[in-house]
Amino acid sequence: MYLRPLEPEDLELLYTIENDPSLWDTSNTDAPYSRFALKNYIASSASIHECGQLRQIIDLSNSSNEPSQPVGMIDLTNYSALNARAEVGITLLKAHRGKGLGSQALQLLEMFAVQRLRIHTLYASISPNNKASLNLFIGNGYKQVATLPEWQYSQGKYHDMALFMKFF
Repeated sequence: MYLRPLEPEDLELLYTIENDPSLWDTSNTDAPYSRFALKNYIASSASIHECGQLRQIIDLSNSSNEPSQPVGMIDLTNYSALNARAEVGITLLKAHRGKGLGSQALQLLEMFAVQRLRIHTLYASISPNNKASLNLFIGNGYKQVATLPEWQYSQGKYHDMALFMKFF
């Protein structure tokens, strides 16, 4: 497995993930995206230093020399170089969940973030009902530091979110 930047051929993967209503609550999305909008997003992707986020494709091939096998995405958002921190988000296609791939991808992202971006803190806000994400982050050494009451609006009401952090 390796993490790589978005490429134009990732349009269908991005379209599938961004337009899956079951993921909207975790991604703060409330409407589908068009292929046109996503194509423009891919084309205009800037560096994390310019836009404050980094989206990487989780690819099961061993290198860029093999045919691509994208299975999901992992992001750094709300990046602050000054404070050396960023928020982590991860999504795997349903067929690839529960196989330890999220943990592998998270470890690769952490290594990149610490070595290349000099990150001191990674954090994630997770619904207490999202058992898979809770297990992923707890299993990788993240600690719950707060509960954010009524933090996220979905399905007609406000929900608490758990804030997890890991220091390097």
